[in-house]
Parts: sequence; structure tokens; C-alpha cells
Amino acid sequence: MRRFVIHSSIILFLFISFTAQAYETRSIYIGSGYSRIFFNDGIICLVRSKPASVLVLTSDGKFVSDISIGLSYPVNAIHRSGMIFVSDYYKSSVLVYTIFGRLLKKITVGSYPTIIKSHKDKIYVVCSGDSSVYKIDAVSLEIQAKYTFHSASLYFEIFDNKLVFLYYFDTERTYEVVTEDRENTNFKIGNLRNPVRYFEKDGYTYILGYTDGIVVCLKDDKEMWRVNLSDFARDMVLTDDYIVVTSLLDSVATFVSYDGRVVRKIPLPNVTHKVCKIDDRLIFLNHLPGQVYIYDSKNGNVQTVEIGDYAIDMVQISQYEIAILCSDSGELYILSLM
Repeated sequence: MRRFVIHSSIILFLFISFTAQAYETRSIYIGSGYSRIFFNDGIICLVRSKPASVLVLTSDGKFVSDISIGLSYPVNAIHRSGMIFVSDYYKSSVLVYTIFGRLLKKITVGSYPTIIKSHKDKIYVVCSGDSSVYKIDAVSLEIQAKYTFHSASLYFEIFDNKLVFLYYFDTERTYEVVTEDRENTNFKIGNLRNPVRYFEKDGYTYILGYTDGIVVCLKDDKEMWRVNLSDFARDMVLTDDYIVVTSLLDSVATFVSYDGRVVRKIPLPNVTHKVCKIDDRLIFLNHLPGQVYIYDSKNGNVQTVEIGDYAIDMVQISQYEIAILCSDSGELYILSLM
């Protein structure tokens, strides 16, 4: 009997230890003021607008370069094939550098360029000043196309055969689709304000409205259903079975089925603004006090990971790793799931 109790205690201890150590974190000091993080082609880019700096790191956090020469007010930066593409807000340009910081070219685009995205061999940048998205060839470094919209926005998505522009500030429109043959089609979804997320899955489209927390499902651009969740819904992710939505108002994660039913609400220690999925786990990010919540769908447990001050953003950098930028404490955290 005593031997059984000892063995049971060992098994329980190992189970608790394994559960408690389902992740590892390490912190890299990068300096204060970096407020945006991007990851592409194995390289992390951290952006600080003032004083102007783009910090280039490998995926394991090793220093590559610190780009500052030639920059005025960088907003976004992304790596592509050994080059760093930086949107400079005041210079109305995309500046192209080698990965080690040598300036290759200044590409003049519209006024106030902000968000940069990479898709295949193209770079896309949205410009608030002329409400346009510019398409740049990543090899020739020449502008290939300019798509003009009715009003400015920071949100757009790129697909193989189309560009989707979300009208965040425009109450007269919700989104616009531009196809490869340059045909533009506007769509208006009633009572959905400030669209921030757009996904396509199995022939359906899912859009998240930030202000009122509304998720809308579309089929062939026709509304199929909608659910009204917590306000200030900043992010959502699609899993195999559910749509998972965060909120900056309520400290919950809401699970919505693909037929439009709210099936579950997971309480979290604090409100969250970012979510991503890794296997059977969901990773939620909290600004303040600066925490990560790991939700395991297999057992329903939520683990809290303490990180640095003002955790502003996170990106997935490998199959089981996430990089988290903490701007106030000047730290980059690498979260490794086991």
C-alpha cells in the first residue's frame, strides 16, 4: 500500500510539473520605444518611429542590424528575400535596405504610407494621404499598380487573385474587392462599424466589426448570419470548429460556431487584444499588466504567463514559438510552447 502511495505521488508530481512547464520564455532587451513588430522570411523587424529606427533580428532574437540612416518617421518594416522594406510616413516612400542596413532604393508612393504586407513576390503598402494601395515588385523594386479607394484605412488583406480593402473609418461602405483585372466592387454591411478582421474559409467570408463586436458571415457577398458579441472586439482567429473573438471591454474569449451560435465564453484574467492558434492551444495577449494567456482546448485550462510592460503585439515566428513586443519595458519575449 505504501509503495502504491509513493508511486501515485510521483505520478501526480510529474503531471503537475509537466502542466506547469508547458512553455518557456526568454527576454531580450531591445531598448524602449519600439511599438510595432513584423515577421517574414525568418526575420523579425521592430519599428520605432522616433527616434527613427528599424531593429532587425533573426527568429531566435540575434541582432542583425539597426537601420536609422535615411529614415524620417518609419511606420512598418518587413523582410523579403534579404531586403528590408520600410514605409516612411513623412517621406511618402518605401525605403528598401539590405538586411544589414545599406540603402538600396527609395520608392516614392502616395502620401502617408503606413501598413506594408508581402504576398508572393509583391509588396503592398497602403497610403492614408491618397487612400490608395501600391503594389511593388519585390525583384525589380518598381511600382506595378495603384489601387485607389473612396477613403483611407489601415486594414486590407491580400489573396492570390484579389485585394480586400476594409473601410474602417467610412460608414457608407464596409469593404471593397479589387480583382486582378482591376474591377472594383463595393459592399455595405448594415450596422457593422469599423471592420478590422477579414477571413475566408470553405467558401464563406467572416468579418469582425471592432466597435460593436459584431461577427458577420457572408456567402457570395450576401449576409448569412451575424452575432453581436462584446464591444471593442479587436481580434479573431478561425479554428477547425470555432471562430474565437477577443474583447477590450470584457475579459472573455467568445467561441462562435460556423452556423452562428455562441457556444462558449472562456473567462480570462484580463481583457485581450490579440489571439493566435497553435495546434490545440489559443494564445491571448494582454496590454496591461502585460500577460499572455494560454488556453488548452483539450482540458480547458488557462495558464498565465507574466511578461514585460505594455505588451503591444505578438507574431508567430515558428511552429511553436511566438515573439512578443513589450514597448514600455523595452523587451522582446520569445514564448516557446512544448
